[in-house]
Amino acid sequence: MDSPSDESMEQVVDNLSLEEADESILNVLERIERNAGVKGGKPTVIRALSSLDVTIRSFGLDQDQLTQMLGIILTGKLDDTTTRKMIKLMLPRQKVPEMCGVKVLGSLGRKLSFPCQAGLLRWLILVYDILDGRTKLQQLYGVAFHFLSYETLRPSLCHLLYYLTRRDDVKSFRIRKLQDLLLIVGKEPALTGLLHIYKSYRPELIMTPLPLTNQTIFKCPDQTTANLIAELQEKWSHLGTNQSYDISFTGSKDPIVRSKAKRQKLAHSSIPDTLSIYRKGADGKALPLSQIASLDSLVAHIDTLALPDQLSSVLSSRLLQHVLCLQPSHLIVERISYWLGQELMDLWYWTEKTEATRARFATILSKVVEVTMTIKAKLFGQFLKPLHGLFYLLGPVWKGELLLCYTNLLQRWAQFRWKDYLEFGKGPYLPKQGQEGLRRLFSKLAPNVDYMQSIREFIKHVDRISGVALEMEQDHIAIQHGVLSFFDLVSTFTEAYKLPLAVIIPDSTTVYRCFLSDSGMAVSRICGVVYQYKQAFEAFEHEQQLQYELLVQSQLSNKDDAGDGPGKTPNLPPPIEVPGYSREYVVLFNSFVMDICNFLWRNRAFNKSDKNARGFLMDQHAIGHAKQICMGGGLSMNNMLSLTHSLAMSGYSARFLRSLEERDSVPVERRLKAPASAPALKDMVAKGGLNMTFEEYRIQYLDFLEQKGFQGISQFLYDCITNLLQKKLQSQERQRELQEQQQVMDQGQRQEQGLQE
Repeated sequence: MDSPSDESMEQVVDNLSLEEADESILNVLERIERNAGVKGGKPTVIRALSSLDVTIRSFGLDQDQLTQMLGIILTGKLDDTTTRKMIKLMLPRQKVPEMCGVKVLGSLGRKLSFPCQAGLLRWLILVYDILDGRTKLQQLYGVAFHFLSYETLRPSLCHLLYYLTRRDDVKSFRIRKLQDLLLIVGKEPALTGLLHIYKSYRPELIMTPLPLTNQTIFKCPDQTTANLIAELQEKWSHLGTNQSYDISFTGSKDPIVRSKAKRQKLAHSSIPDTLSIYRKGADGKALPLSQIASLDSLVAHIDTLALPDQLSSVLSSRLLQHVLCLQPSHLIVERISYWLGQELMDLWYWTEKTEATRARFATILSKVVEVTMTIKAKLFGQFLKPLHGLFYLLGPVWKGELLLCYTNLLQRWAQFRWKDYLEFGKGPYLPKQGQEGLRRLFSKLAPNVDYMQSIREFIKHVDRISGVALEMEQDHIAIQHGVLSFFDLVSTFTEAYKLPLAVIIPDSTTVYRCFLSDSGMAVSRICGVVYQYKQAFEAFEHEQQLQYELLVQSQLSNKDDAGDGPGKTPNLPPPIEVPGYSREYVVLFNSFVMDICNFLWRNRAFNKSDKNARGFLMDQHAIGHAKQICMGGGLSMNNMLSLTHSLAMSGYSARFLRSLEERDSVPVERRLKAPASAPALKDMVAKGGLNMTFEEYRIQYLDFLEQKGFQGISQFLYDCITNLLQKKLQSQERQRELQEQQQVMDQGQRQEQGLQE
């Protein structure tokens, strides 16, 4: 008899209830068990296994079925091909009994071939997060470690040990064995990764420097099977027996993607719980964190406080953050940093890209910002270092999310009272009580550190990666939003935050790419950012001039007090030098202002003859090529990037023009068919169309854009075009006159109609 087709099998399975499916699975498993290893029984086993495939992929296995199938596999009576097929079908519907994991580790080196044992280890890695316990499994750590010398098993064993390793498992003899293996087989990524875990727990035992990598060392061993398990977990989550467990410090990934509702409830689960993972020291004198109820209690027991093994829980525990401030440790921060890098990499490589995943990613980044603010600058770089290498591997939306994280962090640092900090102790301008308050506020900051230099370098770093991100992601709107948000903040440092820092402008590449974008959002916001920078430069130079005048007056006063006659010509002090600030810097910024004005308003795109104009640094060959393209289409290159003709803004101009024509009841045949320009509007006036000059049109168009949310463009133009505001007032006056004339005409028509009636 021919075996049923896959399609017919699927139809049969679709009509089964859960109870019927369980009974069918049980019968088939018993048939396989009876025929395993029996002479002539292999065809029966193969047919039975084939019939199981569709049923298990739809219903999964409950705990008893999973245990029974594993028992059949571990007898070693099946050939390797059949065994591997059965391992692929070990798809749990619910939690996985811990004893299954114990049996897998206990079977190492016994009846099964090494490839089949490796397959079971990979399966155990996939279901590690849904085991119903791990205590007994961790007791077999030594057994698993013993088999690392077997090449076929080593990748999977290192990955499993990556999850199982605790501080007590890190022994000198195991470190020596790992180092000896590295000498024999070379720098295998799995061995190096496990040694990194060992070093994070016991750095004093591993003095050899280990190579660092931005790549995820332990990736999903079988993504297809992982996806099937995830689907089954989600499908049968309503049974109420699924359960999630905290992820250990060393096992940072969440390999089984649960149902959407459950993920939302456990969005914080990637950060371990502080109190649930406390492990008391052997001496019995350590005090658990759960017994700390207040800051006073924390200070009283700081010397006997026992930190949790999973130090990554510091991201969600304000108490642990206080402990880090009171007992700063480079080794603790290194462990947290290593976990952070691996967790974020796992989110990008392992987990399905969903809104829930993005939310978890954003949560971790926000926690990093909070912790960094709490423990101040000495740990700043170590926490953010893992993010730098990760940035280039992320997609555009996540790159934008990370840029917003940097913006949030910088904003919090900007709110610190840096001016008071830099002036603290230089003069008695504060009462004694005020000085004591500042001393407490700044007590955690290390002395003799140039914090302004740190902030400058941080801004420059984000500037560099912003340019790279815009290029990599082809000016994706999420990247533009992140970049513009960051520099929108930086441009307000001197005015809004009174930060004693020179104005730091973005790289020309960032400015030009945002302005030449096809997004009106980017165009308007970069105009607004440049406008804010212009205000900042003017305020900064005014402040510098004021400081210099005070310095001159002070030196002149000192000379008079010393007895020098007033008739002598004083030697003026040299100008005040500000790090990162020069006239060349100002000239570069002025070129931004001039180029944007030429493109946006003056219809002089790519002009380089005006003062400070650089034509967006376009070379003559590129300009000539652009001119040829425009000529070929019958267009003018000068106004192709203007407020009315550019790809980003022409649509708004067309809609505004149409609204004016409809307001004035201009007949359809007299309406302007081309983009608004000086010749076109003049021609329309002659033909009885819209009665408005191009200057008046553009001024009203600016008001229209401002109402639509494009305030950056109007702010920039009214501040940078000297006579534009006057023209606006004149235009408004003319519009009032036209309205009054129209009212007079309308009134005359009504009176004439009344007389006729």
